[in-house]
Amino acid sequence: MIETALFALLLLIGIVLIIARPLARLTGIPIYWEIGAGSLLVIAFLFHLTDSYVAPKFSEEDLANKPCGSASPQGACYTLERALCEKAWDNADSTCKAEVKELLRDRPSAMSGPAVNRCKAKKMDQFLRYNRTNSESPVCKAYFEFIEAR
Repeated sequence: MIETALFALLLLIGIVLIIARPLARLTGIPIYWEIGAGSLLVIAFLFHLTDSYVAPKFSEEDLANKPCGSASPQGACYTLERALCEKAWDNADSTCKAEVKELLRDRPSAMSGPAVNRCKAKKMDQFLRYNRTNSESPVCKAYFEFIEAR
């Protein structure tokens, strides 16, 4: 909080330098130097805001949407610790990539990412079927129907 107040003070100084140009009046330096310095202070404040408030929210959202994250179907539809869920997800990787390679021989232009993810979800569900939770929620219901299809 203190550093945000300090950066807000820098923002205020930057705005004063840009608008009022007190140094150019007192010392006679070119106004472009003062406008440049004020602009740098404003940019420093914007970087601070981005680094302190915006970037952490984006990283939280990214982590929540990854497999086994709180916003992912694996995190919402199974009662597992995150580490165990991620281990089960990663263990299915090699077998699923081998299965998808066979699919790519038949259709070389097919996208493999969605097929690998569906395969991983099926394998994970085979091992952890008894850890299902919230199976009546619309998200989990749709997820279980999706992985059981085909």
